[in-house]
Amino acid sequence: MSFEWNLRKWLAVERDIYKPSQLQALILERTGVQLSIQAVSTLMNSKPSALRIQTIQVLCDALECNLCDFCNITHSTQSQQKKRSVAGSSPRRLYGNKPVAPPSPDNDFPDPRRYLHKESPES
Repeated sequence: MSFEWNLRKWLAVERDIYKPSQLQALILERTGVQLSIQAVSTLMNSKPSALRIQTIQVLCDALECNLCDFCNITHSTQSQQKKRSVAGSSPRRLYGNKPVAPPSPDNDFPDPRRYLHKESPES
């Protein structure tokens, strides 16, 4: 999977915005949301490693566009198959480094006897 973040290019071509301060002012004017100049600069100058849905909404509302206008995710079946073969076909966690326990081949449901039932106090 490939993730392309083209906000800076899109802003220059479509909205004639070149500086983070210009984008910050536009966001404030159109949405009433104050993003820090550092946050706006980071969005313009680098691909974000994480992005909140609220931030995406503010950007799209202020720029009157959709996320797909400046962000593109492409899927390659060859790269997916290659990653699976390297990983040994076992699932991996997106965040953190704990190993994922493989599902039980016998039963997908947990054994209910493992759980203790707390009896409610009688009135």
